[in-house]
Amino acid sequence: MFILKAMKSRPWLLVALSWLLPGSGFYLLGKRRDGLILFFSVLYFFAVGLMLGGRFVGPNEGSPLTVFLTFAQLGNGLLFFLGKLLGLGAKVKVSWSSDYGTFFIMGGGLINYLATARVGSLLEEK
Repeated sequence: MFILKAMKSRPWLLVALSWLLPGSGFYLLGKRRDGLILFFSVLYFFAVGLMLGGRFVGPNEGSPLTVFLTFAQLGNGLLFFLGKLLGLGAKVKVSWSSDYGTFFIMGGGLINYLATARVGSLLEEK
C-alpha cells in the first residue's frame, strides 16, 4: 500500500517503473492478471528473439532506421539492459532468422510502450 500511495502522488514514477519492468504498472494498480500476462508476453518476445539470433541494434550503424530500431528495443526496459550487459544477442547478422529475431525483440519493446501508455491513462482516470 505504501508504494501505491507514493505512486499516486508522483504518477510518473509508476509510468517509469512500468517501462522498466514490463507489467509492473498494471500489477501495482491491482490488475495483477494483466500485469503477469504482459510481463510474460514481453519476456517471450525477448527470449524468442534471442533464440532466433536477434541482435541489439545501435543508432549509429549508418541508417536512419536504426534510430527507430534502437528506440523499439529500448522498450523492453530492464530486459534490454540486462541483455546488453550479459552480452546476449548476435554480434553480427548470422542468418536469415536473425532479422526475425531482431524484430521479435523490437516487438516486445513496442508492446511494452503501449502498455506503459495505458498505465499512464489509467492513472489519469483515477
